[in-house]
Amino acid sequence: MAVLQKLKTMRKGLMPLLIVLGAIALFAILKMTKPAQPPVQVQQKVWPVTAMTVQAETLAPVISLYGTVESNALVTAAAPVAGVVASLPVKEGQAFQKGDPLVALAQADIELPYQIAKADVADTEAELRIQGLLYEANRKRLDKEKRVLKIKQDDVKRNGQLIKKDLVSKSTLDASKEAMVRQEYTVVGAQLAVEENKAKVAQLEARLEKAKANLAQAEINRERGNVIAPYDGRIAKVSVAEGDRVAANAAMVTFYGLDSLELRAKIPGFQLDKVYDAIEDGVTLAAELKLNGHAYKLPLKRLAGEATPSGLDAFFAVPATAKTARPGDLWQVNLYGQPVPNVMAVPYSALYGADRVYIVVDGQLKSVTIQNVGEVMVDGQVWAMVRGDLPDGAQVATTHLPNAVNGLKVSVVE
Repeated sequence: MAVLQKLKTMRKGLMPLLIVLGAIALFAILKMTKPAQPPVQVQQKVWPVTAMTVQAETLAPVISLYGTVESNALVTAAAPVAGVVASLPVKEGQAFQKGDPLVALAQADIELPYQIAKADVADTEAELRIQGLLYEANRKRLDKEKRVLKIKQDDVKRNGQLIKKDLVSKSTLDASKEAMVRQEYTVVGAQLAVEENKAKVAQLEARLEKAKANLAQAEINRERGNVIAPYDGRIAKVSVAEGDRVAANAAMVTFYGLDSLELRAKIPGFQLDKVYDAIEDGVTLAAELKLNGHAYKLPLKRLAGEATPSGLDAFFAVPATAKTARPGDLWQVNLYGQPVPNVMAVPYSALYGADRVYIVVDGQLKSVTIQNVGEVMVDGQVWAMVRGDLPDGAQVATTHLPNAVNGLKVSVVE
């Protein structure tokens, strides 16, 4: 019994050990019989990019400018005299044609000063004629008084000779001398009257010239009191109303000619050399305007007389076909410069920094150094105009990759 009991005890102790050994054997069999896994191969990622084929050509650089429409002939019609506004057939912003009435003062207010000035001329002319007659009469009187004086002088001389011969008395000689002196005073008075007439004539002639000038001014004011359009244009501002009493020189209406409009835009300082070179070479520069679905050409008229540190103002002609143009409009235009040969146009997404692009060669990127020489307009978009070691027909990557390096594998997609 003791032996049997001992065998049972040993049997209970061996069971866990047999289970562990069986599990180890089963794990070893499974490990030896599992299928073999192929080795993992690490492959470089291929980046999809867009690309374009470039070709050297002659392109016109473009400068994007912002400017304001102005009028170089903004006219303000002022009242020539104080008066009442009798007629005002136009409104602010209204277009007019040459010969149309714009504003008129009351006829009495502009006619009365004209009639007064005209009467003043007539009155001065009459006084001048009277003074001329007086001058002529006094001149004749002076001539006669001088002849009488000559007689008196001869009488004194004769009596002086006779008294030496005791043919006349001394009292006779004294009487003749007294008569001669009185005649001399008479001649002086006549001479003074002639000189006075001369001065009055000169005074009246000056007054007549002044009266005629006032008459001419009154006639001009009479014409300016009725403002007639001198050309086709548009009303910019109306400062009075019909029935208003206005003072002399008070502004009534402001207008401008449709052909006086121009665009004032500032050309940046770093772009001025290109503009100067084109002008010196005789190239006619023009800006392109896109407005309300229409394209317009704005020729460069002139450059400003003074420059600023930020650039120089340029003035462009506004075509008459741009009928919606108004002073104060803000426009964006593209100024086309002198064509540049042997350059290529690429989008800005193709540029890395200021002097590098990548071309696709055998499915890999290759860095190429370029020079950015300006901007060019392509299908309504601004692209960079470059030159460098880009061969004709090269494929320039236009997708901007942050990790772009030489040798990076890429795949060109549409």
